Amino acid sequence: MRRSVRDSGSLARPYRDLVWLAYLVLPPSAGEERRLVLAHRLAAAGLARHRGRDQARLRRTVLRRALRARIPPWSGRFTRLEVVPAVTRGTDAAFTEELMALRPAARAAYALLRLEGRPAGEVAAILAGARVSDPEGALAEVAALEGRFGDGAAAMFRPSSDPTLARCYGRLPGGRPRAGLVAGAVAAALAAAVAVPLLPGAPEVVAVGVAGDRPGPAAVSAAPDAWRRSTKLDLSTWEPRGALTGDAALVARALRAWGRPTGQLLYAGRVDGATVVLARDGEQVARYTEAGGPGRLEVFPAPRARPGGAPPLTLRATSAGSRYLVPPWVREMSAAPLFGRSPAWRPVGIEDGVTAPVPAAGGRCYRGPMLRLRAPEIASGVPYTMLDLGGISPAEARYRPPGPAKAGARDGFGVWKGLGCAVEWPAGGAEAATAWEFWRGALPEGARGRWICLRLADARGGSVARGVLFTTHGGRTSAQRTGDRAGTWDCSRLRREVVAGAWWRAPSGRHYYVAAGSRGVARITLDGRATPGRYAATGARAPALSAAGGPALSAAGGPGQEVAVLR
Repeated sequence: MRRSVRDSGSLARPYRDLVWLAYLVLPPSAGEERRLVLAHRLAAAGLARHRGRDQARLRRTVLRRALRARIPPWSGRFTRLEVVPAVTRGTDAAFTEELMALRPAARAAYALLRLEGRPAGEVAAILAGARVSDPEGALAEVAALEGRFGDGAAAMFRPSSDPTLARCYGRLPGGRPRAGLVAGAVAAALAAAVAVPLLPGAPEVVAVGVAGDRPGPAAVSAAPDAWRRSTKLDLSTWEPRGALTGDAALVARALRAWGRPTGQLLYAGRVDGATVVLARDGEQVARYTEAGGPGRLEVFPAPRARPGGAPPLTLRATSAGSRYLVPPWVREMSAAPLFGRSPAWRPVGIEDGVTAPVPAAGGRCYRGPMLRLRAPEIASGVPYTMLDLGGISPAEARYRPPGPAKAGARDGFGVWKGLGCAVEWPAGGAEAATAWEFWRGALPEGARGRWICLRLADARGGSVARGVLFTTHGGRTSAQRTGDRAGTWDCSRLRREVVAGAWWRAPSGRHYYVAAGSRGVARITLDGRATPGRYAATGARAPALSAAGGPALSAAGGPGQEVAVLR
């Protein structure tokens, strides 16, 4: 039985912000359920009393009531209805734990400062108006928390549960999931049980359950065209597709194999001789396949929505190629192998969201496929490019040229083709692949060089940065790896400057130690000898002398700039 789900992006902004504010301020000891219910109640009451008045006063009122809320012991009266936040992000669990350990006033400062984006002076004024004794101290606690998680924490981390989207579970006596709940009934029960006025624009709850007297696994699903009513274009807005979405027994088998009582159904159908079910639960996506034998279950981290465009999901890979389930807003797709001087794009057919097979090029090196998708109704229909590196979804592919030009993928075809043979690609795929050509210039003995930092990021938040030096002489280009660094911000927007160094063999057979840096590098130091600018090199050496490591390498950028070293 399918249910309708709406993303929290449809929630009216003032109401959503007030829910966040109250939810973070209320004591964690009250439990998720009572915090969520009371947060909505406080937000709704605040809007009802202050509709049309200034937003600062509204926040002061809600904050003052949340700070002084007295939560009585749980009576157990409504134990047949369990209400919890529907969106959780395990990657932010450590940050959330430390955030909730702060004083309530500091948690309020965080909500106003980071979730609403208000300036610090305005936040301090709102806190003072809510009778917080030390507003500046509350702001200092937020700054100290983010400092412990490193530069860029304000942009990278968020609370791990979203109270603006509620998931409700009905339970029979004995703790079993209650059967036959529908969204409207659950909304009415929630409103009656806790007296929360469900205002226009408030979140629709998610109902889970199955019809009949014997409860079993069942799926929920997004409403048709849910993405058109949301500002958050992620998997939660994908409506289910496939000819077997109505096969409750098949969906139940898939969820039972996954060990889940419910999950969001994304696809159920027949693909190249197999029956395939794709389902999502929180930060995971499961692919269940029946192909003439016992069902096979594979579980992957769910791909995150990215500014460059949402990735398709891989339904099935065979010798004929891979078929993908594209986002519901994607209308066109093309594919090209990493061959030749420029990409030879060919259109890929799409039917009910499922693509025709896209073959992978064989050979010793990685040769694609490179995919180009277009959604005419999203971001002016600008195409975005992806590389199928394995895993549940292709990786967003972005090329950054050495100058200030805008990052993209079209001009980086030659770089991606060269990287196909130069590096080892992660076995489990990647979420994003960025090839940054941070330096281009002359090398000794008339050669030319292009230095690349390839950054690969996965859906769990892990990353690796790999340096690759391409050199060209006499019309021939070669590539060499020049160092890896894992689990850092290197070559990302959080650490933009980099220097790399390596022993390089010149056309004459002599070896030089060459080092080059990005545009912000002002000085390179090799073995204590500083060279102004972005390039430095040692004198030529015999191969035997260059085999025992290289000189000490460091670099300096502008004031306050940290320069990563790849070697």
